[in-house]
Amino acid sequence: MHNKHLIFIINEYSRHGKKTTNQIREIMDRFDSTYEIHITQYKQHATLLAESFANKIANNSLIVAVGGDGTLNEVVNGLVNAGNHLPVGYIPTGSGNDFARSLDLPLSIETSIHNIVETSEPTPLDILVGLSDTLNIIAVNSIGFGIDGLVMYKIDQTKSKQTNNKFFYIASVMSAYFSQKPFPLKLIADDRTFTYGEALLVLCTNNKFFAGGIPIHPQADATDELIDVVVAEKVTFWELLHILFSVLTTQKHLNHPKLHSHRVSSCKLRLYTPQYGQKDGELIDKNVQNISVKLIKQSFWI
Repeated sequence: MHNKHLIFIINEYSRHGKKTTNQIREIMDRFDSTYEIHITQYKQHATLLAESFANKIANNSLIVAVGGDGTLNEVVNGLVNAGNHLPVGYIPTGSGNDFARSLDLPLSIETSIHNIVETSEPTPLDILVGLSDTLNIIAVNSIGFGIDGLVMYKIDQTKSKQTNNKFFYIASVMSAYFSQKPFPLKLIADDRTFTYGEALLVLCTNNKFFAGGIPIHPQADATDELIDVVVAEKVTFWELLHILFSVLTTQKHLNHPKLHSHRVSSCKLRLYTPQYGQKDGELIDKNVQNISVKLIKQSFWI
């Protein structure tokens, strides 16, 4: 990896802003590697940058996403769009950093850069691909519909992403509980069909953590070529509090009779009423009715 040319795609809107860029310059100047820095200017800009670099990149270059899970999602989207399976490096500087937590990656910029420079080969990991009647979705962590989508919609309305940690998220879930109507859901998991009359949430996850450090599925693993699907049925508010407490303490919440988990290689979801959704913490609008979710491999320089 030494003397590799690093192409940093930086989201300065994530938690540490311009300080991140200055720190990367200062650390990179100690290495032999050459580098360039590109700052994202708007939503989806990282996708366009990654796709254009991927199409003309030299062999010794590596694209590095710098930001939160949303920035990593955009960069991976660009690489998948380019279709040439380039590996991606990652420096987590967001508010949630669920991908980094799930894979035990360092959260400091300096250690992350050392890791990238010292790594000699990429690690292939599963990423989620959702194909629906209206859009195609790529996610490194999770794709979900129902109460988690509603929470993202509410957070989006208030632009309060900066406070996106698990306690803020749990408070948001408790408040969204009162406006999330249960919805009918059909899940085709591999070749088995499950129907839920009153679901509050359906989540396809690839990693242990979501929503800023909530261990939604303690066994989820991005190397096992399996999707962990979690369905939450309608619960009382007291049951919800009990489940949330369990998530934060014993992590035995999946034993609750209203929570169901399925481990599948692919699945199809049918949402009978429109629901907000989220992919890696970014909002999906209420226009998905049918979606099929599968896994593909993406290489990460981690």
